[in-house]
Amino acid sequence: MKTNTIAEAKNNLSHLIHQLEVEESIQLTRYGKPVAVMMSETHYKKLTSPAKSLNSAIINWRNQLDDTQDVGLRDDELKSIRTESAGREFSWDK
Repeated sequence: MKTNTIAEAKNNLSHLIHQLEVEESIQLTRYGKPVAVMMSETHYKKLTSPAKSLNSAIINWRNQLDDTQDVGLRDDELKSIRTESAGREFSWDK
C-alpha cells in the first residue's frame, strides 16, 4: 500500500485521487504513524457490500475460472478421500 503524510495529501489531493483509480488504497501518516486510509469508491463498495453466502462466493469463483485452470483436487482424488460411511456415533447425552 502506498503511504503519504497528511501534509503531502493535503498539497496533492487531486493527484492522490487520480492514483486511487489505479491503486486500491493509500495510507496517510502523521509523524510516521498510520492514521487514516484513502480508498477508491470501488474498493469501498467491495468492503461495505453485504456479505455473500459461502455457496454464492464459491459459485462466483467457479464462474470466473476457465476449464484449463488447475484449482485443486480432481473428482477421482476427491472420491478417494471421501468416505461412504455414516460417520461416527454421536449423542448429546453423556
